[in-house]
Amino acid sequence: MTMQRRHTVQNYYYFVLLLAGVLLSALSRRIEPLCAVLPLLIALLHSRLIRPDPVLTVHCRVAPLRAFEGDRISVDLTVRAETTLPPTELWHLLPPAATCPGGGNRLLFTLRAGEERTFQHDIVFPRRGKFTLGRLCCRAHPGTDLQPLLAEYRFDQTCQVYPHITSLPHRLPPLHTHASFGNYVSRTAGEGLEFAGIRPYSSSDRVRRVHWRTSLARQQLYVTDYYCERNADVVILVDTLVSLGSPQVNTLDVAVRAASSLAAHYLYHKDRVGLIQYGGVCTWLRPAAGQLQLYRILDALLDAQPHFSYLTADITRIPPRALPPGALIFVITTMLDPRIDAALRDLLARAFPVVLLIISPAQVMPTSRDHRPAEAAACLWRLEMELRLHEFRRSGALVVVQDADDPLAGLAMMMSRGRLWPRVRSDWLAGWG
Repeated sequence: MTMQRRHTVQNYYYFVLLLAGVLLSALSRRIEPLCAVLPLLIALLHSRLIRPDPVLTVHCRVAPLRAFEGDRISVDLTVRAETTLPPTELWHLLPPAATCPGGGNRLLFTLRAGEERTFQHDIVFPRRGKFTLGRLCCRAHPGTDLQPLLAEYRFDQTCQVYPHITSLPHRLPPLHTHASFGNYVSRTAGEGLEFAGIRPYSSSDRVRRVHWRTSLARQQLYVTDYYCERNADVVILVDTLVSLGSPQVNTLDVAVRAASSLAAHYLYHKDRVGLIQYGGVCTWLRPAAGQLQLYRILDALLDAQPHFSYLTADITRIPPRALPPGALIFVITTMLDPRIDAALRDLLARAFPVVLLIISPAQVMPTSRDHRPAEAAACLWRLEMELRLHEFRRSGALVVVQDADDPLAGLAMMMSRGRLWPRVRSDWLAGWG
């Protein structure tokens, strides 16, 4: 790319000083003012008569293009000089949300003709989103630097930063499972991998299940039984009606991190996981298993934003495939908008096992020197929540109030204590099934 010349502000300063020196010399009829500004005239003539045209080739490579919050993204800048380069600046323009830990996105170097160098720097994104990297600006400083050479290079590469995934030490077992491959073991024998026992051979058994060691010892055929494998349907409902906090730290980002962590946890255990974004614009993903489903959920959560609307999509309009019968439903909400109560009542009335994960807004509010107003607001919010959540607890929903930095700390603590579904809810569902 051809570099373009630009006049700096120093050119105008030099012209003004040169004119002032000439006028002062003419008025005073002395040569000293003219001699004082003579170096400025030489610099101006040198910048216009001697015009080197440096030629260079720049290439930018960003890897990886998919990362998680807090991960380092490596950027390699390769510069090859076709001619001798004067002192040259090259800086990588970063999005406002990006940070460069070492500050290496701005470089100053010189190269000989035919020389090639590669510079590397790391970029960290603290928040999720889609960001464009690869915009470079180059500035060469030849001679007196009164006419620098400027060029812009665009190697636009979209980098997707997914929400941070937190590991869960335990797993909340669902109330209903399905006969499929998974990590849940059935009490009945059938197709699977878990050893159940050895029994005598019958005419309907497969030959590959014959346990030859026992058959030779007993002088008759014995076969190996295995426990059936089962998996569950898990649906994560994220409340996008309200987001409280600053653009850097807000309740929606905490909810998105919790949803991505739950999805990764249950997909790792071979369950089918779906996603519902409940807000002014209601979107959903049908439950599925596998690594591809995890990236579908992460891509959907990447664009999660609150959409202001006085209307809310009815939960009954969501297709039955997105809410399969008996699915374990995690509702991640702040309970700041009363419209989410109608969706919760509808889910409980349809006999879904519901885990209500409430994100406390006290963690994302700006801190001040006087902590008493913030503590009073947090206590008032908790009292109001306890009053509203009493109805859902009586209906059998598990309620977890999350007020720590870890989005799943409260849920992990509850599962570590062995507290699962309420007894009344389990007995009622057993009688219903």
